[in-house]
Amino acid sequence: MTLNPHDLSELLYRLGYYVDDSTGEVMVELDPCGPPIFDKFLTNLAVQGQLIMKRNAEYELGFYLPNWQCFSSMEEYCQVFPYEQQCKEYD
Repeated sequence: MTLNPHDLSELLYRLGYYVDDSTGEVMVELDPCGPPIFDKFLTNLAVQGQLIMKRNAEYELGFYLPNWQCFSSMEEYCQVFPYEQQCKEYD
């Protein structure tokens, strides 16, 4: 079972990881002076397809949430993921 990007970001945040709101990059700690730090948990999530790896503007390899901020509204999100709990409507 895979998590949607927003639930995964909340889980990572609660585990102490930093998620950049503008890019979806996941970091162990926010250190603007050094290269990104990797750990085994983030590497495992990338291997499982929960995170993607790509290079940033400084050509440093990093972990990113897939499909981060690709939806402009909750309605648009629910059209793609209609069975998610937050998309179900109850009478």
